[in-house]
Amino acid sequence: MSEMISEQLDNGVTDNFRNRLYANGKSRNTVKMYGYIVDQFLEFVKFDKSSITADNIEAFKEYLSIEKGYSKSTIYLYIRALQSFLLYLGLENLGHLKAPKRPQKVPNYLMNDEVTAIITNCRNLKERLVVKLLVYTGIRVSELCSIRVQDIDINSKTLKIRNGKGDKDRLVVFSDKVVSDLRLYIMEMKDSKGRTDFLFPTSKSKRVSPVTIERVVRNIVKRSGIPKKVTPHTFRHTFATSLLRNGADLRIIQLLLGHSSISTTQIYTHMDDRALKMGYEKFIPSY
Repeated sequence: MSEMISEQLDNGVTDNFRNRLYANGKSRNTVKMYGYIVDQFLEFVKFDKSSITADNIEAFKEYLSIEKGYSKSTIYLYIRALQSFLLYLGLENLGHLKAPKRPQKVPNYLMNDEVTAIITNCRNLKERLVVKLLVYTGIRVSELCSIRVQDIDINSKTLKIRNGKGDKDRLVVFSDKVVSDLRLYIMEMKDSKGRTDFLFPTSKSKRVSPVTIERVVRNIVKRSGIPKKVTPHTFRHTFATSLLRNGADLRIIQLLLGHSSISTTQIYTHMDDRALKMGYEKFIPSY
């Protein structure tokens, strides 16, 4: 065992680790992030397997926290990646590698008039459709970028999300308020010279990147005069909060958002101050 630990790791160990993650069904984004984290850790221990000790892992955590200034949420992700990497190396019993508890922050969301202002300040059909799909379906920005025209059924107002988070497929329902813009946009796509399956392609008919969508949203929000920091994920939080306020069951919200666990969905119960006050008034004890 000691002979195995003392061997020097080569630069290909991360590639082999990534291949193992793919074989275990991890998503592309997870593999990319875990590989990036492991590369940093290996540089920290100078690719020396004998330096992968409990003390050095603690030193790496201190480096992330003190020198890099990373948050608990980021360090949590790093530790999860290292746990997986140690398992791959056969060192899973090395010390007690525990991820810090992630803080439960109340997500930022928009009020109805703010959403209306953002939609009003869209300059064209494409911008308006991007915003409406995000805010009326709650899909992730990566899922928006991956939408293919053939996955949309306008008549039934459903959209199939393929290979969402965790490589899971799910069905999403969209509002009547999306239908007219979506129908018109698809008609315009058919009349254009380019041929692509993606709903929002680049000029080279490739899938648009999340960074591009984030920039589009940022520009629209700036024109709207809304001082809040708004990202595509803000629309997801807004969608979930609106459903909850309108009386939707948590299980339904979980399915629509594509959460693997309802504990993730439950954070929205802490956001709805109006529902909290109504519940208090309804169930307040009388002494």
